[in-house]
Amino acid sequence: MDALAPLNESLKRRGVRLTVERVKNGLYVRGMLPQPDGSRKQDRKSLGLKAVDASMLEAETRAIALASAINAGTYPASGLPWAQVTGCLVAQPASTARTVAEWTVEFERDFWQGKVRNSAAESTLNRLLNEIQRLPAGATLTMDLLVAEAGRTAAGSRSRLESCKVYKRLAKLGGLQGLERLDNLRTTYEPAERNLPTDEQLLALLERTRSHQKYGWLTAALVVYGCRPAEAYSLQPAADGTARVLTVKRKGKLPTWRTAMALPSEWVERFDLATVATPLAVRAPSEYDSHAAKRLSQAWGKWLKRQLDGLQLYSCRHAWAVRSSRVGLNASLAAKTLGHSLTVHHDTYHRWLEQADVAAAAAALAKT
Repeated sequence: MDALAPLNESLKRRGVRLTVERVKNGLYVRGMLPQPDGSRKQDRKSLGLKAVDASMLEAETRAIALASAINAGTYPASGLPWAQVTGCLVAQPASTARTVAEWTVEFERDFWQGKVRNSAAESTLNRLLNEIQRLPAGATLTMDLLVAEAGRTAAGSRSRLESCKVYKRLAKLGGLQGLERLDNLRTTYEPAERNLPTDEQLLALLERTRSHQKYGWLTAALVVYGCRPAEAYSLQPAADGTARVLTVKRKGKLPTWRTAMALPSEWVERFDLATVATPLAVRAPSEYDSHAAKRLSQAWGKWLKRQLDGLQLYSCRHAWAVRSSRVGLNASLAAKTLGHSLTVHHDTYHRWLEQADVAAAAAALAKT
């Protein structure tokens, strides 16, 4: 079945050392499974599902549940993590007195409700599961456990913020009481202020690196159009100083096209941005693969840091936003061009927006 390849690839990315395969008309899970005598051997167990595309999500969920039970030491003593009723396999009834491993399966099932299953959504789920995997899989899910684990992170850190957010979501799903305990533990996170490059530094960088076969065009496009690094692979410049680019951050939805703006526009011709050269060409929303984009962007980012004193990819995007405020571009239009909301724009760039307002007022006063 064609659908088995991406399913097994997804299991591999999650660190699940099991594979799903088809045997006649049914789906089975295969791997080194614990035996009743304490040994392990290559074995195969029926998932109780028909070998059809509609069973793929449930097959993955059951494979993850089995892996969690093995890690927790509850299999094979407690049997397979799904119940046998009148010959049909059904999910066990919900109860708050269940292990972290069991609620992790429910968390994943709940996550996919109403979402398009694509690489970007899978990356988001993996990020959430990484937080949950810090909890002991075999322990009963309780509020005390969640608060204790979240409390291990540093106050005021991004880790504290993310753990409280994810654990609260898990607690709601598990019907736990005392959600305010996680709210009280959560502290404001203030990211470190970036040292942004000047336009003169960026100009010198592009003059020096534009000829680089793999990253030259990408870096110039990132600086001139201000898109997200992962979006640069889809950027298609137009002759009027705009470009078509995919917005990839859409919370489980497929990417969609937006219009980006060259700033300054004369750099489009200066750095020959009409001649697109990228190691990953994305020409349609369905072609976007967040895993491939992340892998390439990590290598690109390491290369860029060596070119200009530890410069980060996102600093080029932030530099575009600051440049837009300095030239008086309307904040609403700048936000739309960057592919985020006006609220996000103000929250992220308020310091530079305020500086631009003060500078404009000072210039007006100087003319009077």
